[in-house]
Formats: sequence, C-alpha cells, structure tokens
Amino acid sequence: MRIAPRGTHRTLGILATTTAAVFVTACATRTLSEKIYDVDRVQVSLRGDVTSGGPVDRGFNQPVTISAVRLGHILSRIDLRTEVDDSSQRSPAFAAERLFNLAEGVSKALAEADSSQEIVVMWVRKEKRFGIFDRDYLTSFVAYVKGEQLYLHVARTDWEIPEKRKDRLPQPHRGEHPMKFRVLPSRGMTLVDSQSVAVDWRSRVFEKETRTRVSAGGRVVRRTILFESAADQAAATKNEGPLPQNLNATALRRLADLEEQREKGQLSQSEYDERRSEILAPAPASP
Repeated sequence: MRIAPRGTHRTLGILATTTAAVFVTACATRTLSEKIYDVDRVQVSLRGDVTSGGPVDRGFNQPVTISAVRLGHILSRIDLRTEVDDSSQRSPAFAAERLFNLAEGVSKALAEADSSQEIVVMWVRKEKRFGIFDRDYLTSFVAYVKGEQLYLHVARTDWEIPEKRKDRLPQPHRGEHPMKFRVLPSRGMTLVDSQSVAVDWRSRVFEKETRTRVSAGGRVVRRTILFESAADQAAATKNEGPLPQNLNATALRRLADLEEQREKGQLSQSEYDERRSEILAPAPASP
C-alpha cells in the first residue's frame, strides 16, 4: 500500500475548500446599482441582482416611456398621514421644491431600465439651523412598472440623517417600513400596503396638474388641497348622476361597499366606474 506524503491530505483539503468557495462565489447573487440621474441632490439609480448566468429577471415591464410632467402630476397627488401627539397630520410625500427633479430622474430611469431593474430614488434636503448648523433630511422611494401599473414604495420622507450615516445613506427597499406613516392615495391609485401604491399611470387624471402650479418665476408651488380639486370632483361624478329610485336593498348595500373600497384606495376610478355601472345596469328581461 502506498502512503501519501505527510501534508498531502491537508493540501487536498485546502484545494477542495478553495474550489468550493470559488464555485459558491460564481453562483452567488450580487446587487448592482447604476446611477442614472444626479441633479440638485436628487439621485436616481437602477438596482438589480445578477448571478453568473446574468441579470435576475423580475418581470418588470421596462423600459417604458412616462413623461416627467405626468410623473410630476402623479407624485404631487400622494399624501402621507403620520401620528403626532395623537392627532392626524396630512402632508405631501414629496416637497414641491424638488418635485420635477424627482419626476425627471424617474422618467429617465424608467426609459433605461430593463425587466430586472427597479428604480431607487434618494433626495437629500439641506436645512440650516440658526444660520450655522446644517441638518440633512432624506426622502427615498422605489419605483417600477409591472403590467399596466406603476408601483411606488415610499420608504422615508424628510427623515433627519444622523451624522454617522451621512456618508452611507440607507437605501429604500420594497416591503421595509423604517418610518411610521401611511400613504394616502388619490384617484387613479390603489393602495398596495401602508406605504405603497399601484398607479394607473395612463389615466387621464394625471394629464393636468391638480396639486401644484408653476409660478411666473418658474417656481413649483403646492396648492392647499387636502383631497381633490373641484375639477376632479366634477370629473369623478360626471357620469354618476342621481341613483334610480327603484334600487333594492341589495344594490344599495353593494354601492355602499363599493364606495368604501374607493375611499380606502382599493379601487381605481376606472374600476369603480365599471363596477358601479354593473350594479345599476337593469337586469335583462326574462323571456
């Protein structure tokens, strides 16, 4: 019997371990980011996972072209509600001062993204205290298009950045809720979870500004509108009209449930209109 020289088994063990490590590294999933937009402290990147076989397809319907103006109208219509001193406060998710920078960055990123990449948006707002001390605040969200919907997950909004985190800001991730607030969607949007909405971005609701206006000097100003403008309310009720007098209790209950779903953001306006028409449609006459 031939005996291997001393150290051979140890060497073979090291080689086997090294080979396994190389194999695992080759198969490991890595997350890569590509910066697409960086203007006025607004940074927009594409983020996706890759393996040795290439990008991990996540089924996003991208690239897609959505104008910056339309995206600005969409972002301006998202409000938040936070609990402060046991009283509800409603505030815009995205401040008007950088609204169209955010929209421009997202528009550019969506046009360059593929089915494996989500859009990561981070905006740092700087504020001076007593004219001396700088305070930085982070607003961040994730966006992507899947099917016919634009999905937006708001992670942080005006979050004060601790000094130790200024060099490495926390990135937003879907499903994570680092701050306590609730998104309040408007018409054309459906609530996905407490901080995410699915937007029917092709809806005519987003053709015109409703929450913001541009001043003569080019400054974007947010209007004081808590829910919808008079024009929006008129559009929403244009085809509703008065209810028929002969509705039975079942139909009235279904209409009430439908209205509750719309108010909670569980239905888009188009879905609401379609289901309402079905309830009010007269039953076909029996032969």
